[in-house]
Amino acid sequence: MTNGLKHILFVMVSMFVFHTNASAFTGWDSKDSLVMKKLFSYQDSLRDDINGLSMNVYTRFRVYTEKKNKLLLTVPSMYSLARRKNIHYAGETYSKLTFTDVDQYELKKQLSVGTIPRYKNVFPTITEMFTPDLYEVTIFNDHILSPFNRTNMILYRYGITRFSDNRVEVVFRPRKYNTQLIAGKAIVDEHTGRIISVDFFGEYDMIRFEVNAVMNKEGPLSLLPNSLDVNATFNYLGNKINGSHHVEYNLPLSLPDTIENSHDLALMEKVRPTLLPAYEERMYYLQDSINRARDSVRTPNKKSPLWRRILWDSIGSNILNRIKGNFGNNDQGYFRLSPIFNPLYLGYNPKRGFTYKSKIRANYRFTAEKEIALNARLGYTFKYHQFYFRLPVRYTFRESKHGYVEVEVGNGNRIYNSSIIDKMKEEGIDSVTWMKDNLDYFKDMYTKMFANYDLSEKLSIGGGFTFHRRTAVDRKVFDEVNKPSAYHSLAPKVETQFRPWGWKGPIFTVYYEQGIKGLGKSDMNYGRLESDAIWQLRFPRLRSLSMRLGGGAYTMKDKNCYFLDYENFREDNMPGGWNDDWTGEFQLLSRTYYNYSDFYVRANMTYESPLMLISRIPIVGKIIEMERIYVSYLVAKSLYPYSEWGYGFTNRLFSIGLFVATKNMKYDGFGCRIGFELFRDW
Repeated sequence: MTNGLKHILFVMVSMFVFHTNASAFTGWDSKDSLVMKKLFSYQDSLRDDINGLSMNVYTRFRVYTEKKNKLLLTVPSMYSLARRKNIHYAGETYSKLTFTDVDQYELKKQLSVGTIPRYKNVFPTITEMFTPDLYEVTIFNDHILSPFNRTNMILYRYGITRFSDNRVEVVFRPRKYNTQLIAGKAIVDEHTGRIISVDFFGEYDMIRFEVNAVMNKEGPLSLLPNSLDVNATFNYLGNKINGSHHVEYNLPLSLPDTIENSHDLALMEKVRPTLLPAYEERMYYLQDSINRARDSVRTPNKKSPLWRRILWDSIGSNILNRIKGNFGNNDQGYFRLSPIFNPLYLGYNPKRGFTYKSKIRANYRFTAEKEIALNARLGYTFKYHQFYFRLPVRYTFRESKHGYVEVEVGNGNRIYNSSIIDKMKEEGIDSVTWMKDNLDYFKDMYTKMFANYDLSEKLSIGGGFTFHRRTAVDRKVFDEVNKPSAYHSLAPKVETQFRPWGWKGPIFTVYYEQGIKGLGKSDMNYGRLESDAIWQLRFPRLRSLSMRLGGGAYTMKDKNCYFLDYENFREDNMPGGWNDDWTGEFQLLSRTYYNYSDFYVRANMTYESPLMLISRIPIVGKIIEMERIYVSYLVAKSLYPYSEWGYGFTNRLFSIGLFVATKNMKYDGFGCRIGFELFRDW
């Protein structure tokens, strides 16, 4: 084992040991320990009983705009609030909640009324708080570490007070304040460990929240609230929005499944479990009066300006908000389009400068096993003035076996190759200004087709072909000297994937591609073999270790094979890693090295945790959501070795990574990378 790999292993093991559990229940008497043990294990016997559980849920909410300015327009879902003068809004929803597991559910909104324009949900992140998983590792999907789960007890301090009626009060607060932790208290049944009621508060994703819940009493329903209140405050660049939500569960009146996203106020009055508070009823009345007055003022000869309706209501909303919808007789199809303008989709690193990316997704499911999907990605680099796109269309014919056929069209990075220019120089062509910067770069348009099928849970096979058309960036120079400016390759490929422990263990992939000269317009013969292994280990408390090891080499190539273009070792123009956009990639490596060597061996590791280094510093650590350590090694031609070491963190506004590189054991540079995190879950 090399010294570098030993050092990587030492760092990762040290980080893991540093985060292991402390001894349980230290300093508690036997009665307190028994109560906490019952609390931590309460859901174990009821977890399976919740599968298939369905109930009706009623939500009443009120929104108050305390402060606002034009920057509120950049917040997805709050566009309507930003451009209207109203400061008070109210509304109600009636939904069906169906569980497939204690932390897997579907919330189908059937009825929605209120005064917010177009019945928008201005606090989409609060919707996750309506179904808290109190006994799981995280309370709300993948965030907020629960104080009622055994694996998280090292992160909290507890205090226990006994009452005379077999109840105890458990007060909890974080050992270190962090956006993934909460503080509060719970009333617990001393005999069973069941949470009777709970109050807690915290801050996440620019929202300060307070949750008060009364839990159900018996059976699997006791894992869920009977009623819940959420008070939230959103602060953003001088804007302050307050919201309060009241939720009631397991209501007796059910609506037909055919009713979905209806806005029938009369129907809501029939299913509403309690009387509407006077202030909300007054808002309904005022909104109705405004609507009637607006309708009476409008005449055929006096309409609101068409440009205003188009600009603000149609174009403006779609530019700043996600565009989405369903289609098909039973809504078996959907489409999703990223906001055309939003800070979340901007990023920066010293190599590419500022970049912009966007996504388009569409899906149509024919049956449980068959579907067709589009997952397009678009991007632009301002430094190189390059527009990138990937348009993969996948038809899945047997989902249970990952049987699919995929066709992808796109343009890759501008590939670097000096061999063609060197050959032209050797031929004595002196009519060209060789000092031009872009003579060595070629545009790349490609088409890929690939089919895959799982022979078992442990083994997959696949095959297809790849076609590239690479054209010189400065075609004029090539035309002047009567040399071809476009080069083509067409190559069949085969792939096999081995998963010795199934999908939860390491995944080994072997890939071979054979370019055939004369096949189609192909100009070159080559053979390329690559292997890749990835493994993501997840630990308690949202920690994970992501590892990647791979290598590749050209088994043969002819003298006209100018382009070395690996499948698993390339600069990703639109990155999308495992837990972040940077995991498993080199950040400071020059783009020329990706197409320079006949072989490569790479290793990448990333360790992440919400509580690691900076998060333990008072005040500063309170706003850190996730920290990461990056280690990457590369051996290739002229690189013996190349390494990168990095540290990064994520907060409510942005992600930042700081990296230092060494080349052949010598310092090779320092750089940073920034990505915006604003409204990722909005």
